[in-house]
Amino acid sequence: MLPNPPLSDRVAQVWLRGVPPLEELLPQVGILSPEEQNKAERLQSEADRRRFLASRLFLRMLLSQYSGLPPASIRIEHSPRGKPYWRDPPQPIQSIQFNLSHSHERILIALILRHRIGVDLEWIRPVPRWQAIAQRYFSAAEQADLAHCPDCERDPLFFQIWTQKEALLKAIGTGLAGYKTLARDPDPVFTLQEEHAWATLSLEVGAGYAAAVAVETIGAEQPVVLFHRDQGI
Repeated sequence: MLPNPPLSDRVAQVWLRGVPPLEELLPQVGILSPEEQNKAERLQSEADRRRFLASRLFLRMLLSQYSGLPPASIRIEHSPRGKPYWRDPPQPIQSIQFNLSHSHERILIALILRHRIGVDLEWIRPVPRWQAIAQRYFSAAEQADLAHCPDCERDPLFFQIWTQKEALLKAIGTGLAGYKTLARDPDPVFTLQEEHAWATLSLEVGAGYAAAVAVETIGAEQPVVLFHRDQGI
């Protein structure tokens, strides 16, 4: 049965899910492409392998539900900069856009039609070199916000800034070079090029995590974001 409501170009669907134990994931590995299976096998850490398998399996399950195709038949490829996309999806979701992120014990996946989308999820943890990282990637105003906030609030603020930038850059499909020019805007819309504007929104994903979604806007209208989370997280 299709998730409700159906996909559209006006509503971004965002799912938050916990990472299951490895023993629940391994019987489903055959659903993944040979490239995905090889990548999972190369991961040295069991935790990294769990997160990778869980995120790719969940993505294929969602795409299968919307398309009616078997999960194993979905051809997921990557742009030169590593952004995943579905090669030759069927009608009526031929214009589907998606993105995914995972951190610690959570997975975040977003889907929408026609408009580019990106998500980022981070487990909040100490960042000993926050000043050096901020000087390299954050704007002067963002660096000042971090420098002047209470110590107990610095790590959450750091990851709030980071996830907003990362979600936007993942949506655009570029690398880290654009970080410093993407200063946060309180509206929260970034205008990157004359013909492109983006809505970048923080997501409430629970204590200990920061997350954001960035969606290409439809003219002056910001898309609606519907947030679905597993019970108990």
